Order: sequence, then structure tokens, then C-alpha cells
Amino acid sequence: MQRIQSLAQEEPCSTLEISAANMEKEMDYFSRSFDSKHFNNAVTILGELKKAGFKGNLPPVHSWELYDQSFSFPRVRHFDLVEEQMNELEHYQDNLNTNISNSHLLNKFVHAGKKVQGNLNQKYHDGEFKDPATVDPWAEKE
Repeated sequence: MQRIQSLAQEEPCSTLEISAANMEKEMDYFSRSFDSKHFNNAVTILGELKKAGFKGNLPPVHSWELYDQSFSFPRVRHFDLVEEQMNELEHYQDNLNTNISNSHLLNKFVHAGKKVQGNLNQKYHDGEFKDPATVDPWAEKE
């Protein structure tokens, strides 16, 4: 949890590890936090990888999939407000993933994602919803 919070703060850019695994990691952080810094890091890594002959693309944004699994009770996932928010997130995610290099679509996705995140955190704060931004699957196991 502390790792995600510290990543969201304005910090000087550290040296990026140039690897496909780190690019995936940065896209995962972006999908969780909607922090464009992670998206930009992934794009930078991709550029460096392509210079070295990498043939792949940016991993797709997967916020909807993370949010879909973030409800502790399946019934809550089917509430009208949740359905509306999830549909909005899916719409903007699909648009971005279709043209991931489009900065206009990126900005719209970030705006919509932060709105959905805020709405769900405000409404479901008693354990029904666990914000994916508060989970760091990459943190070292203690």
C-alpha cells in the first residue's frame, strides 16, 4: 500500500529498468492509479525496447478487469450505481486500448477513471469495495 501511495506523489524520476516486465508493471500501476506518470514510463520503456529490436506493443490498460474483481460481495457489483460506473470505465478503456497512442483518449480515460474511482470510494467505503490503487502486487513480500 505504501508503495502505490509513494508512486503517486510527485517525485523526481528515477532510472527506469528497460525490460518488457517493467513495462507491464508500469502499465499495471497506471491501470490501478490512473497516474499518467506510469503510462509515460511504459511508453519510454517501449521506445527503448524497440530501439533494441523489440517487436511488441504497449500492454493494454486493464482497469476494468481490476475494478471488476474489487468488490467483496458479488451482489454489490450488480448495483445500478456500480454498473453505471463500470460501464463508463469500460467505455473509456476500450477507446484508449483501440488507439493507445492517442493523447486525447488517454486524457479522457484518466479523467473518467479518477471520477469512477472517487465515486466508488465515496459510496462503498465500508469494506464492499477495495480500490485497486491501494493494492501493490509488485511489493516485496515481507
